[in-house]
Amino acid sequence: MVAFSGVAMANNNEVAKLKISVKNEMLLVKATPCQDMAIDIYEYVVDTYNCGEDDIDLLNALMSNC
Repeated sequence: MVAFSGVAMANNNEVAKLKISVKNEMLLVKATPCQDMAIDIYEYVVDTYNCGEDDIDLLNALMSNC
């Protein structure tokens, strides 16, 4: 476990400040080709063998390969 103290890092010049302002906008995040394939495999397995029940462990295992 790694913990960072805001007070300890306050004078550190390497800390980047990032401001993001989003108002009523949808952000689209595109999957990589590997992630697309992992999702396709997951959906096939869930639809074929799990009768439509989610299997988050399987999804995580497939995505961890990407």
